[in-house]
Amino acid sequence: MSQVDWPTVTRKLYRQRWRIWAVACLAHATGLFHRAAMAPMADRIMADFDVSATVLGSLGAVYFYIYAAMQLPAGTLADTLGPRKTITVGLLLSAVGSLVMSMAPSFAMVYAGRLMVSFGVSVGWINLLKLTMEWFRSRELATMTGLSSALINLGQVAAATPLALMIIAVGWRASLVTVAQVTFGLAAISWFIIRDSPAQVGLPSIAGLNEPSVRQILEPQGASRLNLRQRLKTVLSNRRLWPLFLVHFGIFGAYATFFNNWAVVYLMQNYGLVRDIAANFVLTAAVGIMVGAPLVGFLSDQVLRRRRLPAVVFASILLASFLFLGLYGGGHPPLEALYPVCFLIGLGMGAAPLVFASVGAIAGPSVRGTASGLVNMGGFTSAAIAQPLFGYLLDRGWQGDIIEKVRIYPLGAFQHGLLLCCGLATLGFIGALLTRETRQKEG
Repeated sequence: MSQVDWPTVTRKLYRQRWRIWAVACLAHATGLFHRAAMAPMADRIMADFDVSATVLGSLGAVYFYIYAAMQLPAGTLADTLGPRKTITVGLLLSAVGSLVMSMAPSFAMVYAGRLMVSFGVSVGWINLLKLTMEWFRSRELATMTGLSSALINLGQVAAATPLALMIIAVGWRASLVTVAQVTFGLAAISWFIIRDSPAQVGLPSIAGLNEPSVRQILEPQGASRLNLRQRLKTVLSNRRLWPLFLVHFGIFGAYATFFNNWAVVYLMQNYGLVRDIAANFVLTAAVGIMVGAPLVGFLSDQVLRRRRLPAVVFASILLASFLFLGLYGGGHPPLEALYPVCFLIGLGMGAAPLVFASVGAIAGPSVRGTASGLVNMGGFTSAAIAQPLFGYLLDRGWQGDIIEKVRIYPLGAFQHGLLLCCGLATLGFIGALLTRETRQKEG
């Protein structure tokens, strides 16, 4: 082999990894958009198709059912087929699903489109994590996972006030057509930019850069020899992964149940806010995530050099904030307190991406995608169960009031839903306490 110009190769690797990471983040930002998009359009869909809160809750929850069920398959696809192909196909499917929803003549067709969207976006996060583990050092994982979480939350920001304003201007159907067009464009960009590993472009692995004595240009490697059954057995038998599963089950389930489906309706009906102003509170929570995720990553990698302590601290922030929201004034805190509370809940969500950084130290390289899928499945299983349960609690407390075909729910019904979120947040905090310490590595 000829002499390799390692400084030049290193610079090329660093430049390429940032492009790949940014595109993968933007690709998955569409997933967070769809996750949160039900909140600003919930009452319009309920009115247009004359459905109850329980039925609407099931439309929001189907995203989480599919997403949860797809996490282990998504991890396997990341480990075998590779992120480039998986992300591109997922984007194409979600774009088609958006078009189906926009043209749906019945609620059943809206449901079918939502199913397609859910399958398409379900592979994004795990494949983004796989790319991060391939292109970045282990000592950078918490920071990069936090930055990834911050960037992809641009999708949730877009699904708050901007989407609410678009719905006011052109309606929810035309808004989804625009989303489909953007998603098709991202699918094309992903195909041309993303590469699964440095080896695919003739570059050394990150581990090779760290150890000059073992540097070598790697040839593209085939999939791991582990079959699906062996992957699942290896991952499911790893007891250190299950507390991480519980953390994500609790804190993500609490956040997604409220902010991705019911927050705007809660604020409009209990505080008399108009749609775009109510959506500002969802946007505030998303901004909290964009601050909290990179902050907890920085603290973990650069300051504390450990994972468990920041996870416990940030999970406790989320729990305390939900308890305030659900208990103060019977579930009706002062309006001026809601902006900081929503921000703090988003900040506390910083514990969620941290659990995925821990996966890199707990699971072997050949099953990291599958292990990440297991942990991610926890949060989406929780949301899939809790979103329709929140809607059921609303319908159970409904007293028959209807305005412009939309059911109006009393404060007590909303408080029961908020207490459900408090219970989930408690489980997430317990999971953080149960995790074993994972210190960041030097490699």
